[in-house]
Amino acid sequence: MSVHPRRKTVLLPRIAAYIGCCLLVLLEAETGAVAVWLFLGWLLALPGLTWMDMSPRAARMLAVAENVLVPLGALSLGLPGIMIAAVSFTLLLGHCNVGGLRAGLRAFGTLAAALSVALWLVPWPAWRGSTAGEIGALALVVLFALAAALLSHRQKVLLERAREEIAERADHHAALAERLARYLPPAVHRVAFEQESGTVSGSHRRWLTVCFADLAGFTALTDVAESEEVVAMLDDFYTAMAEAALARGGTLDKFIGDAVMVFFGEPSSQGREQDAQACLAMAADMQQRFTRLRQRWLGGGISRDLGLRIGVHSGWCTVGSFGKAARMEYTVIGATVNAASRLESAAVPGQVLLSRNTWLLLGREVRQCRRLGPIMAKGFAQPIEVFEYVSATEPREPLRWQGDGFAVQMDPEAADPVQIRRVLAEAQRVLDSGVADAGCGNAATADGEDAARCPGPDRSCVRDDAPAELTVHGSRG
Repeated sequence: MSVHPRRKTVLLPRIAAYIGCCLLVLLEAETGAVAVWLFLGWLLALPGLTWMDMSPRAARMLAVAENVLVPLGALSLGLPGIMIAAVSFTLLLGHCNVGGLRAGLRAFGTLAAALSVALWLVPWPAWRGSTAGEIGALALVVLFALAAALLSHRQKVLLERAREEIAERADHHAALAERLARYLPPAVHRVAFEQESGTVSGSHRRWLTVCFADLAGFTALTDVAESEEVVAMLDDFYTAMAEAALARGGTLDKFIGDAVMVFFGEPSSQGREQDAQACLAMAADMQQRFTRLRQRWLGGGISRDLGLRIGVHSGWCTVGSFGKAARMEYTVIGATVNAASRLESAAVPGQVLLSRNTWLLLGREVRQCRRLGPIMAKGFAQPIEVFEYVSATEPREPLRWQGDGFAVQMDPEAADPVQIRRVLAEAQRVLDSGVADAGCGNAATADGEDAARCPGPDRSCVRDDAPAELTVHGSRG
């Protein structure tokens, strides 16, 4: 049986107050009368009724009965006015502690109305009674007032503690929700923390634009790179791709090894055309972010060439929660997802491939696409017509060329053209000198022919198999 906390806290003071009222009645009333014993039984039963769990309507009816019958019972027994006032005071103070000021005012109105009607029918009794009764009435009022004050203070302390605990739990839950938001798709996070159901409803069909972005060359890098470097590179890659997806309003579905899956059109859609255009804008943003990321990796000593392949396809998908109650996943499935994955596999590093379904939704953006022709994809009976998307703002790719004994890297957007020409001219001179020196053999004479073929200051030959390294760092500004 559930009991309201405030009822439980005032139970003992109410029992003590009504026991005190019973003692006052025994001091002033004739104990042999049946009405006295009925009144005493009513007083002793009231605390127990307060403990009982009842409906709000029943509780209000009990309060009215208490406010009417207690003072009228004391008046009918002929108790002195000071005792009736003391009993009425304990009633009002008890209601204030249990229900607050509003309950106390309601009790005062009921009690005043009942006494007014009773005094209109019968005369008011003598104000003073026996000395013992007067002292007992005053003691009852003082002691119950002190108990009520202590009780109010205790309730205030408990309330403050409860508020602090609730605030701590709210902060803890907010921090937990923030941490979980990093691992959950936005739709799942919103349902789990904002809706009463706490779970995503069953799956449904929806037209989506799905994008796969894969880090080409990363698997081979993991065989030679340290695990710490691999983890740091994946963190950088995931962060860059997630920022690009969220900036365009995409739903980041999952990370699959060194690949990312994003879709547009669920949980909210701007329209098929707008979703497809936003997805292609995100793909271009991903390539730009990856270009900057790759330059940072090269500057950190990661020499292996890496690239980003992206495939995009639009079509009908089944989206929703899949799995059992113990483990569920919010994702999309269907041929559209498989087609986007196949397009990503067919792309070369730095390329964005899209299907005809997506191409038809691009509007003016089709000017930035060129037809590549159909491809046969695994799992599809019919070929997929493929288009390449090139962003109008796509940066020029840095020139990278690596061979045995030499490596060339040049960023056309950052390097100074004058310095580039000077360095290339110096490299050409060194190469020409190496070709001339290749015919020197073991000549030790200083005749004209040998001097022309052996330009070294000590007239010695330079071996054509000697490794050479040339590093250029140049930037404008």
